Amino acid sequence: MGIPHLISTLEPYAVHDVLDNKSVVIDGPALAYHILYICNRNGVVLPSYRLLGDTAVTWLDELTSRGVTVEAIYFDGHLPLAKRPVRMERMTKSFHQLKLAHSADPRGRSRNYLSPPKDKCETSALFSPKPPPGRPFLPPSFHVPAVIDALRLSSQYHSQVRLVPGEADTYCAQHLMNLGGTVLTSDSDLLVHDLGRGHVVFLRDIYLDGDSRLACARFSSSHICERLGLPSDQICRLAYERKRDPHLSLPQILQECSKPVGDGAIYDEFRQEYLHHETAPLPASLSGTTLKIDFLDPRISELVLQFGTSYSTEDTQQHKIFLPILIEDPTRGSAWEQSTSIRQLAYTVLGWIIPSQSSSVQEYRRVNNTGQKGRQVPLIPKGRAHDFAQDLFRLMTGILKETRADVELSWHIFCVSLDIRHCFEEDKQSHIVQILQKASQVNSSKISWETIHFVAQLQAAYYSFRILHQVLSLVPAKETLPELYKMLDSLPPLSDFPDIDTVIAFLLKASELQTLKLVTKFVPLPKPDVQESKRATPKKRKASKDSVPRVKASTGVKSPVTKNPFDVLSQDE
Repeated sequence: MGIPHLISTLEPYAVHDVLDNKSVVIDGPALAYHILYICNRNGVVLPSYRLLGDTAVTWLDELTSRGVTVEAIYFDGHLPLAKRPVRMERMTKSFHQLKLAHSADPRGRSRNYLSPPKDKCETSALFSPKPPPGRPFLPPSFHVPAVIDALRLSSQYHSQVRLVPGEADTYCAQHLMNLGGTVLTSDSDLLVHDLGRGHVVFLRDIYLDGDSRLACARFSSSHICERLGLPSDQICRLAYERKRDPHLSLPQILQECSKPVGDGAIYDEFRQEYLHHETAPLPASLSGTTLKIDFLDPRISELVLQFGTSYSTEDTQQHKIFLPILIEDPTRGSAWEQSTSIRQLAYTVLGWIIPSQSSSVQEYRRVNNTGQKGRQVPLIPKGRAHDFAQDLFRLMTGILKETRADVELSWHIFCVSLDIRHCFEEDKQSHIVQILQKASQVNSSKISWETIHFVAQLQAAYYSFRILHQVLSLVPAKETLPELYKMLDSLPPLSDFPDIDTVIAFLLKASELQTLKLVTKFVPLPKPDVQESKRATPKKRKASKDSVPRVKASTGVKSPVTKNPFDVLSQDE
């Protein structure tokens, strides 16, 4: 977010300083995007999650090696109601970028573009002033939680990571207000918060000087107000005038600040964003235990906190999850679709843990416009949820036996099988079957959008299981689905999620491993005529005995009559 041109307006009043031997707090989301920027600057357009995590740790190591004390790294764990429109705008923009990327080259992307052979950032690039070459691509779908995971696994930084029930910038501001120090961020909004005698340093302004010290431009709101002859609380008014008219010069802004506010109601609304910090209460489980969110993925934390919060209007009472934008083929159906049943089970279990009046969760996958409604995913009855969980466990157990306990391959086969099963029940074309049938033809230099979409479908399934695993982790396993919880312990971390390289390797071995033949032991394949087109009058199919049985969703909302066991009200793509 931030206020356009505020930094450039106040830059002449920044003080040049060094960070060495200073104490800092870090705006976590800003750090994650800065790490992505560093990778882009080093020529890596779409860095792996492992590279992002390694680069974040290396960057922090460079700070601490120069005596910088990192007191806390704050990450958002809650999305305030007032910020939902901003989230929708960003998702709309991202999906538009995806469509532009596809239209620019409908045949696909070069492998070097999506997965450069040199997947490494040089130390010299960590603080380089040069901009990234070319136009930026969409960020990796899960890059913020990937950075969080890497920091949580770091012996040096895990204790500084804070996933908070609010916004990271407000916690950074409160930290500085109470204890002083410096915040590292990319968000100009922090200049508007009351930081006391605290300072703001923008991440892209940090560089190595001739003595290999971490030089920077340091902003202090109180110091800037003194220089400009303004009361210290007038920094908010200055920012308001800057936002109201981005073309005003600084003298003109100061002149406006000397006058009464033109529209007091609008200004007061602007001020409240910096005076009132919305924090969600930590929810309690059915047994009365306060739940911890510090180990969660930010998007999952947002949903958990909603289950524990009561809102006043019908729209706000509807629990919402904004699923990360996948790098997929925008001309096909959403890659999130086939793994809906896994997320539905997660939402259902969350409803057991935190009693809620809502009987569904509204998912946002692709957003074409800010007024778009999400897709309602109803919670299912407890008995059927248990049946589905047991069958997932049974299916994975059978696959592990067939693959001789090859965990990585088993998860690939497991997710592929569930995807194909979904298409079978819906009498839809199975994109994955089509890909596997011509796996030997995969182009290892030019990656087609078909293959890119296959990767996205696998990532969606893995992330859906990540949601389920983290929800189950909120309470002791015996209180929910112990067998499934144990099975999910083997789910690969984000750093090992499927990517272009691993999926191409999987496809190139598909014939040797007889992947399709293996899959047919567990799920039925759509018939050839279904592969070519949807049937005009679909008929029910009988599942193979080892496949996951259909579990009908039970809702208080009328749904269209379909054969999908996890039918939802589709209001988006």
